[in-house]
Amino acid sequence: MEFGTMLGDIVILLGAASLLGMLCERIGFSAIIGALLAGVLVGPGVLHAVATEPKDMEQIAEIGVALLLFTIGLELSRSRLRTYGLQGVRGGVLQIVFTIACTAGVVLLLGGGMSMALVVGSMIAISSTASVARVLTEQAELDSQHGRVSMSVLIVQDLAIVPLLLMVSFLGQSTSFNDVAVELGGRAFWLACFLAGIFLVGLLVIPRIFGSTARTGNRDLPIVLALVTCLLAAWIAWLLGFSPALGAFVAGLVLADSPYAQQIRADVLPFKAVFLTLFFASIGMLADVPWLLSGVNLWIVLGVAAAIILGKILVAGLVFRFLRIQGRVSIASALCLAQIGEFSFVIGTAATRRELISNEVFQVLTSASLITLLMVPLLVGRSHWCSSHLVRLLVGLRLMKEPGPEGESLAELEDHVILVGAGPAGRSVLERLRVEGREPVIIEMNPRTVRELGREEHRVVLGNAARGGILVHAGVKRARALIVTLPDTKASVGVI
Repeated sequence: MEFGTMLGDIVILLGAASLLGMLCERIGFSAIIGALLAGVLVGPGVLHAVATEPKDMEQIAEIGVALLLFTIGLELSRSRLRTYGLQGVRGGVLQIVFTIACTAGVVLLLGGGMSMALVVGSMIAISSTASVARVLTEQAELDSQHGRVSMSVLIVQDLAIVPLLLMVSFLGQSTSFNDVAVELGGRAFWLACFLAGIFLVGLLVIPRIFGSTARTGNRDLPIVLALVTCLLAAWIAWLLGFSPALGAFVAGLVLADSPYAQQIRADVLPFKAVFLTLFFASIGMLADVPWLLSGVNLWIVLGVAAAIILGKILVAGLVFRFLRIQGRVSIASALCLAQIGEFSFVIGTAATRRELISNEVFQVLTSASLITLLMVPLLVGRSHWCSSHLVRLLVGLRLMKEPGPEGESLAELEDHVILVGAGPAGRSVLERLRVEGREPVIIEMNPRTVRELGREEHRVVLGNAARGGILVHAGVKRARALIVTLPDTKASVGVI
């Protein structure tokens, strides 16, 4: 592929994505839908205005996914990441296992073989980290309860790509179980080495380099260094056989506690926006519109997409409830995971190459995945609203118990008081408010404290009050007063 041809294709894709993105934003939808539709429109399925193969364009656009995960990692300091706890890890593992099991059961009932059943189950089990993280970031809900649960599960899913690809390799050739076990152990060893190495470099080397570049007074050097750090980590992860996005996320996580984290994040945002838009447009190019509109294919794909969305919501919701996550949070988190992710295409391509699934099955799943991705801005962006109404419906049908005060809908509150922080000062204010007959909405970052307040039947929101989305969720627009009791002056100023 000539450079000029690819450059022209990138211009066409970004131009179409920008125009359709603006149109979608004007009518109340996410710009992601515009980018996906732009890829469908200018891709080989409709206008054929782009000569570059979708897979080639997608490889370039993967830089956007890496930058997105890098910026998310910059927002998650290691102390905040620990607040995710093991609950999200358990939820991720159980969600993957049960989704594969349920999907495999359906495929077997429809007459498919065991190999095909496991491959299809693996493809459906993986959700889209890039799409969900993008919408949660736009909605300022990464710090919300369902945002934390969703991101924990998505990180586990990204880690699960390696063993799932190994399973496809095992199914596609006559390899002994011992050989697969040895290879899996080797991958685990290299993953541990990669994580240890990047944390050491991130703690000992990178902050000093950033300090040196900052002292030069040159604004370009820190930007270049930030991009090099992100892309180098992504490249090393790819060389070791892992997801490049995972490497970029770990690099961001390492730098999150450095004083340069916010500046780095601001520096890479423009690059992230460009490449991420290109990524979603390249995903849209995979749609084979002539095949989709021939015969009953469209109805089959729509039926499969609907079954995937409803099935993943049901499985994930039940898993989260089994882990005793609050009802509304369970449903909202399940809505965030109700799509097929971009890494599922990697699993499907490898399985098709090994003739584990037919081209027709792969085309159905690819088309269905695009439809589920189109639904991401609606399902994730409205997850809190949808979960509140679903909980009311389930309570009315007596399929769920009436939630306690900590699960009450905050959207209906007016003239209330918001209390930020539940430490000693916060407890003192809380007692005074209760004496005056006021039950405040408490915003607290410590999950243990949140659970204690929940048992005491207080209304409590888990999250960082310095984020606008958390304050909006607590009803700040309709509140009478907001009381900040944080011991950290800098954090208090951030909230105010």
